[in-house]
Amino acid sequence: MSRISSDTIDAQGIVKDGFDYELQVWVRDYIVQDCGHRHFGAACCNAHILRRQDIRKIPDHECRERG
Repeated sequence: MSRISSDTIDAQGIVKDGFDYELQVWVRDYIVQDCGHRHFGAACCNAHILRRQDIRKIPDHECRERG
């Protein structure tokens, strides 16, 4: 399976703007965006759990090799 993406990746291979496939979250300016789903108690996904966190400080974020 190939990915077609217009993500912005920094020099370290971290998603600055776009989708982090490891964590399954959208990122804007390195900040995880909330999923926007309605929540009824428990968190429903990583996007809600990790919302407003800096992707660079989250263990297991995606690191893409350039080349």
